[in-house]
Amino acid sequence: MTTASTPQNGTATLGRRPIALAAWGATEAILRHSQAALACIDVTQPQWWALNNIVRAEHGLTREEIHAVAVPYGMGTQVILHAVDALVHRGWLGIGADRRLTLTDRGHEGLATAKEHMDRVRAELLGDITEEDYATALSVLERITDNLAHAGVAKAGAEAGQNRSSTAATSTVAS
Repeated sequence: MTTASTPQNGTATLGRRPIALAAWGATEAILRHSQAALACIDVTQPQWWALNNIVRAEHGLTREEIHAVAVPYGMGTQVILHAVDALVHRGWLGIGADRRLTLTDRGHEGLATAKEHMDRVRAELLGDITEEDYATALSVLERITDNLAHAGVAKAGAEAGQNRSSTAATSTVAS
């Protein structure tokens, strides 16, 4: 006899698995794999982010602009500045008279090598996952994030409304 608690194909319990647990596990696995691939060429993930952000900017970036870049995974903005310093020391970044950081020839070569490694990581990450499934997974995670952001705004608004109502009621009673 099959019940909801004893699924035949394992999908019935999928909806009960905490999405945060699945997302966190995926994040950790992706980061470990990415960081290991970059470590093979003596590049850190913050250096990878710095190189990519700087190369995307038409005229490079200043340290202040780099500092303003959102650093993922809660690593903090100082991490990317240390990465920039290491890349300058390595000769992958140059600093112009206008204090803008740009990739040197060595930096472009290093970034190309890192991209090759990260392309391999992406292929390994996707495996047999179709682009459609990948897009769906991203869409679902983004919708969850949006739902929670809206719920937080709605809750904050409701709480603010309750506080205003309480304050108004208190002042009415006090009068």
